[in-house]
Amino acid sequence: KVLTFEKYFLEQVATERNATAIQTDEFSGNVNIMPFVSTQSMTATFMIPAFGTVFEAVQVPRAKPRPIVSILTDPFDLYVWITYLVLVITMAISISLFGKLLGRRRFMEIVLELIMMCLAGPSRAYGGSFENRIITLFCLMGIVLVSSYQSLIISFMSFVRYGAEINTLQEIQDHCMFPDNQFSKFYNFSTFPNESHPGLGLGCKILTGRDNELQSFLMMANLINDRHAYAREDYIHHHIQNFRLAKTTFFQYPFCIGVKPHLRELFEFYIQAVVESGIYEYYYNNKTKTDWKYEQRKFIDEVVKLDDLLLLWFAYMAGMFISTISFMAEIVVHREYKLFHSTENKSN
Repeated sequence: KVLTFEKYFLEQVATERNATAIQTDEFSGNVNIMPFVSTQSMTATFMIPAFGTVFEAVQVPRAKPRPIVSILTDPFDLYVWITYLVLVITMAISISLFGKLLGRRRFMEIVLELIMMCLAGPSRAYGGSFENRIITLFCLMGIVLVSSYQSLIISFMSFVRYGAEINTLQEIQDHCMFPDNQFSKFYNFSTFPNESHPGLGLGCKILTGRDNELQSFLMMANLINDRHAYAREDYIHHHIQNFRLAKTTFFQYPFCIGVKPHLRELFEFYIQAVVESGIYEYYYNNKTKTDWKYEQRKFIDEVVKLDDLLLLWFAYMAGMFISTISFMAEIVVHREYKLFHSTENKSN
């Protein structure tokens, strides 16, 4: 099974020689011309370099849209959040050691108060020369920090953000899992256990590509043995929507055609004419150009669902549970502490 241009090329050559080109799926001694998609480690005198290129590619899943909850952490990277946490802890230690009014509070209360200053301003009284200066500077920094944070969140809510695409060899080694076969072992890639499947839309695969991503999917669609009318179109649509080829490729070489000796000179002439004229590129860029292409959604056009806020609900319930346990433990400890002191006073 060949692509449309190979069929078109063979028909044109046969027409020029008043012959008829017959395409067959059977391999026999009567076959005069045969395309070779993969010529890796092959040496044969009957092979002629033709039009187009062939390469070993890695099929990877497309980047998925990030959950809407991620806008709460995405405005700043991890280093900014770590720097802010270190700043809050450092200021809390300084205030607990040298503060006049706020320094009388417990350490965790000071930390929470500093966080509240960034969110809604001070909620507890503070005073003294040291506290006034350091908290004033911290509030000024909080105004800038919160303003930039809010503006970034508003902009992030207006368009769809996607995760990082897998392209480089290092990213393939770090994020891809392959079926356990000889190709994965040859490249020393991480594999799934034998006979296991990662699931639909997951995992990576090594395949032979042709010219570009769309041509590669068209070539794989020709290998589908399905009698349904739109089986190949459904296959291409599914792969374009869910998969892509990483930019890192291996073993790129010309597409070759196997020709018997008595036809070699004829095909060399017409192949050279096709390459020099640019008919091959013109054919796929114009005559057979399709609308099969993947476009990422740019703007958010859907409502926020309960599943999108599931992580926030879990965080809220966990916070409520920890707060309730802490409150009950504080009541029990306070009651036992008062009971211990009252018993000690009576004994005295």
